[in-house]
Amino acid sequence: MDLTRLLPEIPALLEELDALLAPHTTVACLETMKWLGAFMCIPAVHKSLVGAATTEAEGDALVQRHNPSLLIVSQHLESGTGLSLVARSERRDRSIKTLLVADDANEVLVREALARGCDGICFQSERFMPALKVVAGGGVYYPREVAGVLRRRGDSPPADALTERELEVLEGLMLGLTDRRIGERLFVTPETVKTHVKHIFQKLAVENRTQAAVKGLAAGLISLEGAMAGRLGDGAPPQAQQA
Repeated sequence: MDLTRLLPEIPALLEELDALLAPHTTVACLETMKWLGAFMCIPAVHKSLVGAATTEAEGDALVQRHNPSLLIVSQHLESGTGLSLVARSERRDRSIKTLLVADDANEVLVREALARGCDGICFQSERFMPALKVVAGGGVYYPREVAGVLRRRGDSPPADALTERELEVLEGLMLGLTDRRIGERLFVTPETVKTHVKHIFQKLAVENRTQAAVKGLAAGLISLEGAMAGRLGDGAPPQAQQA
Protein backbone atom coordinates (compact mmCIF):
# COMPACT_ATOMS: atom_id res chain seq x y z
CA MET A 1 0.00 0.00 0.00
CA ASP A 2 1.40 3.39 -1.03
CA LEU A 3 1.18 5.75 1.97
CA THR A 4 3.06 8.65 0.40
CA ARG A 5 -0.10 10.77 0.48
CA LEU A 6 0.02 10.66 4.29
CA LEU A 7 3.48 12.23 4.59
CA PRO A 8 2.22 15.86 4.74
CA GLU A 9 -0.06 14.91 7.66
CA ILE A 10 2.70 13.53 9.89
CA PRO A 11 3.85 16.78 11.62
CA ALA A 12 0.27 17.63 12.65
CA LEU A 13 -0.35 14.04 13.76
CA LEU A 14 2.76 14.05 15.94
CA GLU A 15 1.71 17.33 17.54
CA GLU A 16 -1.77 15.98 18.19
CA LEU A 17 -0.36 12.74 19.60
CA ASP A 18 1.84 14.70 22.00
CA ALA A 19 -1.19 16.52 23.45
CA LEU A 20 -3.27 13.35 23.44
CA LEU A 21 -0.82 11.27 25.46
CA ALA A 22 0.38 14.03 27.79
CA PRO A 23 -2.07 13.12 30.60
CA HIS A 24 -1.35 9.39 30.30
CA THR A 25 1.12 6.85 31.52
CA THR A 26 1.29 4.06 28.97
CA VAL A 27 2.35 0.42 28.86
CA ALA A 28 2.75 -1.13 25.41
CA CYS A 29 2.94 -4.89 24.91
CA LEU A 30 3.42 -5.82 21.26
CA GLU A 31 4.36 -9.06 19.55
CA THR A 32 7.67 -8.19 17.93
CA MET A 33 10.69 -6.13 18.92
CA LYS A 34 10.55 -4.49 15.49
CA TRP A 35 7.11 -2.94 15.97
CA LEU A 36 7.56 -2.25 19.65
CA GLY A 37 10.88 -0.54 19.01
CA ALA A 38 9.40 1.63 16.25
CA PHE A 39 6.48 2.56 18.51
CA MET A 40 8.80 3.50 21.37
CA CYS A 41 10.80 5.83 19.11
CA ILE A 42 7.84 8.13 18.46
CA PRO A 43 8.67 11.14 20.71
CA ALA A 44 5.16 11.59 22.14
CA VAL A 45 4.87 7.87 22.85
CA HIS A 46 8.31 7.77 24.44
CA LYS A 47 7.34 10.55 26.88
CA SER A 48 4.23 8.71 28.09
CA LEU A 49 5.69 5.21 28.17
CA VAL A 50 6.45 3.72 31.56
CA GLY A 51 6.91 0.18 30.28
CA ALA A 52 7.25 -1.87 27.09
CA ALA A 53 7.36 -5.63 26.63
CA THR A 54 6.72 -8.44 24.15
CA THR A 55 5.29 -11.13 26.48
CA GLU A 56 2.15 -11.35 28.58
CA ALA A 57 4.06 -12.08 31.80
CA GLU A 58 6.36 -9.09 31.34
CA GLY A 59 3.43 -6.87 30.41
CA ASP A 60 1.46 -7.93 33.47
CA ALA A 61 4.45 -7.22 35.71
CA LEU A 62 4.73 -3.73 34.20
CA VAL A 63 1.03 -3.05 34.73
CA GLN A 64 1.32 -4.14 38.38
CA ARG A 65 4.41 -2.00 38.91
CA HIS A 66 3.30 1.20 37.16
CA ASN A 67 -0.53 1.10 37.21
CA PRO A 68 -0.73 2.86 33.82
CA SER A 69 -3.78 4.77 32.60
CA LEU A 70 -3.42 3.33 29.08
CA LEU A 71 -2.54 -0.21 27.93
CA ILE A 72 -1.87 -0.98 24.26
CA VAL A 73 -1.56 -4.65 23.30
CA SER A 74 -1.38 -6.76 20.15
CA GLN A 75 -3.49 -9.87 19.70
CA HIS A 76 -0.42 -12.13 19.58
CA LEU A 77 2.62 -11.82 21.84
CA GLU A 78 5.93 -13.67 22.00
CA SER A 79 4.33 -15.69 24.78
CA GLY A 80 0.80 -15.43 26.11
CA THR A 81 -1.86 -13.27 24.44
CA GLY A 82 -2.90 -9.66 24.43
CA LEU A 83 -6.46 -10.58 25.38
CA SER A 84 -5.33 -12.44 28.45
CA LEU A 85 -3.22 -9.43 29.48
CA VAL A 86 -6.23 -7.14 29.04
CA ALA A 87 -8.36 -9.43 31.20
CA ARG A 88 -5.73 -9.50 33.98
CA SER A 89 -5.41 -5.72 33.88
CA GLU A 90 -9.20 -5.21 33.93
CA ARG A 91 -9.53 -7.43 36.99
CA ARG A 92 -6.88 -5.38 38.75
CA ASP A 93 -8.07 -1.89 37.75
CA ARG A 94 -11.06 -1.25 35.50
CA SER A 95 -10.05 2.39 35.04
CA ILE A 96 -7.14 1.38 32.76
CA LYS A 97 -8.05 2.18 29.16
CA THR A 98 -7.20 -0.77 26.91
CA LEU A 99 -6.64 -0.87 23.14
CA LEU A 100 -6.24 -4.18 21.31
CA VAL A 101 -4.59 -4.33 17.87
CA ALA A 102 -6.06 -7.43 16.21
CA ASP A 103 -5.23 -9.29 13.01
CA ASP A 104 -8.72 -9.29 11.54
CA ALA A 105 -12.41 -9.11 12.37
CA ASN A 106 -12.75 -12.70 13.55
CA GLU A 107 -16.08 -12.92 15.39
CA VAL A 108 -14.77 -15.31 18.05
CA LEU A 109 -11.89 -12.91 18.79
CA VAL A 110 -14.23 -9.91 18.89
CA ARG A 111 -16.61 -11.65 21.31
CA GLU A 112 -13.71 -12.54 23.58
CA ALA A 113 -12.29 -9.00 23.42
CA LEU A 114 -15.67 -7.54 24.37
CA ALA A 115 -16.08 -10.04 27.20
CA ARG A 116 -12.65 -9.15 28.57
CA GLY A 117 -13.35 -5.43 28.59
CA CYS A 118 -11.34 -3.93 25.70
CA ASP A 119 -12.16 -0.24 25.31
CA GLY A 120 -10.97 -0.30 21.73
CA ILE A 121 -10.44 -2.93 19.03
CA CYS A 122 -8.36 -1.80 16.06
CA PHE A 123 -7.69 -4.11 13.13
CA GLN A 124 -4.34 -4.13 11.36
CA SER A 125 -6.03 -3.11 8.12
CA GLU A 126 -7.12 0.18 9.76
CA ARG A 127 -5.23 3.34 10.59
CA PHE A 128 -4.10 3.20 14.21
CA MET A 129 -4.27 6.91 15.08
CA PRO A 130 -8.10 7.26 15.15
CA ALA A 131 -8.36 4.29 17.51
CA LEU A 132 -5.69 5.70 19.81
CA LYS A 133 -7.35 9.13 19.80
CA VAL A 134 -10.72 7.74 20.84
CA VAL A 135 -9.49 5.33 23.52
CA ALA A 136 -6.93 7.71 25.03
CA GLY A 137 -9.64 10.38 25.05
CA GLY A 138 -11.87 8.14 27.14
CA GLY A 139 -14.20 6.81 24.44
CA VAL A 140 -14.81 3.37 22.97
CA TYR A 141 -13.46 2.40 19.55
CA TYR A 142 -15.74 -0.29 18.16
CA PRO A 143 -15.83 -0.26 14.33
CA ARG A 144 -18.77 -1.75 12.42
CA GLU A 145 -17.49 -5.34 12.70
CA VAL A 146 -17.42 -5.03 16.49
CA ALA A 147 -20.74 -3.19 16.68
CA GLY A 148 -22.28 -5.98 14.60
CA VAL A 149 -21.19 -8.56 17.15
CA LEU A 150 -22.64 -6.41 19.93
CA ARG A 151 -25.99 -6.30 18.16
CA ARG A 152 -26.01 -10.03 17.42
CA ARG A 153 -25.42 -10.85 21.09
CA GLY A 154 -28.98 -9.67 21.70
CA ASP A 155 -28.37 -9.03 25.39
CA SER A 156 -29.09 -5.29 25.32
CA PRO A 157 -32.62 -4.45 26.51
CA PRO A 158 -34.62 -1.99 24.39
CA ALA A 159 -33.96 1.65 25.15
CA ASP A 160 -36.32 4.61 25.22
CA ALA A 161 -36.09 6.69 22.07
CA LEU A 162 -33.44 9.39 22.06
CA THR A 163 -33.91 12.77 20.41
CA GLU A 164 -31.74 13.78 17.50
CA ARG A 165 -29.69 16.07 19.76
CA GLU A 166 -29.28 13.31 22.35
CA LEU A 167 -27.98 11.01 19.62
CA GLU A 168 -25.43 13.66 18.65
CA VAL A 169 -24.33 13.95 22.27
CA LEU A 170 -24.15 10.14 22.56
CA GLU A 171 -21.82 10.09 19.55
CA GLY A 172 -19.62 12.57 21.39
CA LEU A 173 -19.54 10.30 24.45
CA MET A 174 -18.46 7.40 22.26
CA LEU A 175 -15.61 9.49 20.83
CA GLY A 176 -14.43 10.44 24.32
CA LEU A 177 -15.23 14.15 24.00
CA THR A 178 -15.70 16.30 27.08
CA ASP A 179 -18.95 18.20 27.64
CA ARG A 180 -17.14 21.39 26.63
CA ARG A 181 -15.91 19.92 23.34
CA ILE A 182 -19.31 18.43 22.53
CA GLY A 183 -20.89 21.81 23.24
CA GLU A 184 -18.43 23.59 20.95
CA ARG A 185 -19.27 21.25 18.11
CA LEU A 186 -23.03 21.46 18.62
CA PHE A 187 -23.03 25.20 19.46
CA VAL A 188 -24.56 24.72 22.91
CA THR A 189 -23.23 25.30 26.42
CA PRO A 190 -21.54 22.59 28.50
CA GLU A 191 -24.44 22.86 30.95
CA THR A 192 -26.86 22.00 28.15
CA VAL A 193 -24.70 19.01 27.25
CA LYS A 194 -24.74 17.85 30.89
CA THR A 195 -28.54 17.93 30.80
CA HIS A 196 -28.57 15.84 27.63
CA VAL A 197 -26.13 13.36 29.19
CA LYS A 198 -28.37 13.01 32.24
CA HIS A 199 -31.37 12.26 29.99
CA ILE A 200 -29.33 9.75 27.97
CA PHE A 201 -28.30 7.90 31.13
CA GLN A 202 -31.93 7.75 32.24
CA LYS A 203 -33.27 6.56 28.90
CA LEU A 204 -30.56 3.94 28.38
CA ALA A 205 -30.60 2.86 32.05
CA VAL A 206 -26.82 3.20 32.38
CA GLU A 207 -24.50 4.71 34.97
CA ASN A 208 -21.60 6.12 32.97
CA ARG A 209 -20.46 7.38 29.59
CA THR A 210 -18.82 4.13 28.48
CA GLN A 211 -21.93 2.10 29.25
CA ALA A 212 -24.02 4.63 27.34
CA ALA A 213 -21.80 4.40 24.26
CA VAL A 214 -21.70 0.60 24.30
CA LYS A 215 -25.47 0.33 24.71
CA GLY A 216 -26.01 2.86 21.95
CA LEU A 217 -23.83 0.80 19.62
CA ALA A 218 -25.51 -2.46 20.64
CA ALA A 219 -28.94 -0.97 19.98
CA GLY A 220 -27.85 0.38 16.59
CA LEU A 221 -28.55 3.96 17.67
CA ILE A 222 -25.08 5.20 16.72
CA SER A 223 -22.04 4.01 14.78
CA LEU A 224 -18.37 4.81 15.08
CA GLU A 225 -18.07 5.47 11.35
CA GLY A 226 -21.07 7.81 11.36
CA ALA A 227 -19.77 9.74 14.35
CA MET A 228 -16.27 10.15 12.90
CA ALA A 229 -17.63 11.26 9.55
CA GLY A 230 -20.10 13.74 11.06
CA ARG A 231 -19.83 17.01 12.94
CA LEU A 232 -18.31 15.33 15.99
CA GLY A 233 -15.71 13.37 14.11
CA ASP A 234 -12.90 15.88 13.79
CA GLY A 235 -10.92 14.68 16.76
CA ALA A 236 -10.99 13.79 20.43
CA PRO A 237 -9.49 15.87 23.21
CA PRO A 238 -6.46 14.81 25.20
CA GLN A 239 -8.51 13.47 28.09
CA ALA A 240 -12.15 12.61 28.45
CA GLN A 241 -14.31 13.86 31.25
CA GLN A 242 -15.41 11.07 33.55
CA ALA A 243 -19.03 10.62 34.42
